[in-house]
Amino acid sequence: MTDKMDTYKERLAVLQASGDLSADGLDLLEELLAELTELNRSNKALRRVILKSGQGSAMSTRLREALYE
Repeated sequence: MTDKMDTYKERLAVLQASGDLSADGLDLLEELLAELTELNRSNKALRRVILKSGQGSAMSTRLREALYE
């Protein structure tokens, strides 16, 4: 995802440098890019939490099976 983010930033810089973008359009795109960056960070954090919770349940399943034996 970071490759795409870098590409978006580069394309935004090109549009800004060429003057093909209005000030309002530039502001909107910068806000969207910042939001995308935050959502990407949040997504990674949630994935880590899910992976950790999945590992914990696997441990309790093994313990439960050992207790039943």
